[in-house]
Amino acid sequence: MRSVSLKINHLLESLNEEDYDKVVSYIEFLVESRNKKSVKNQTEVEAIIASLIGSVPDTGKTLEEYRSERLKKYEVSD
Repeated sequence: MRSVSLKINHLLESLNEEDYDKVVSYIEFLVESRNKKSVKNQTEVEAIIASLIGSVPDTGKTLEEYRSERLKKYEVSD
């Protein structure tokens, strides 16, 4: 990160005062757009999770009970 910081400082030294406003504006734009994407992705994940909750009713069975039920259902008779 230090090398990037040095590179930015070097670039900023050659700018005029009005260019600083453009740089700051662009950086703010980047941060804002990334934050929006992050919020959007989080909202999408929450919507997916919410749609899954309750889709399989909780019958109070243990995993072992579900497993044995599935094995019986697909058991092949000889």
